[in-house]
Amino acid sequence: HRVHGCLLSLSILMSTSHNTLSLLETKGMALNVLVKDLDETFPPLNPSPSDDLATVMYRAGQRSVVEWILNKMDDY
Repeated sequence: HRVHGCLLSLSILMSTSHNTLSLLETKGMALNVLVKDLDETFPPLNPSPSDDLATVMYRAGQRSVVEWILNKMDDY
């Protein structure tokens, strides 16, 4: 029976610089703007009886990508 101890690399505290935090904050804000733009550009649509199947499927595919991104962002 082998006993595992704490790895040294796991017990070291990591320091984060102010510049790194600012970069992450900026990237996060840019990502939020991008997702908002995608959500507005490809909103949920109700198909019209005059739409052909290819158009309905194409638009549904566009929206499904936006929904996938929104769900991923909710996970984090």
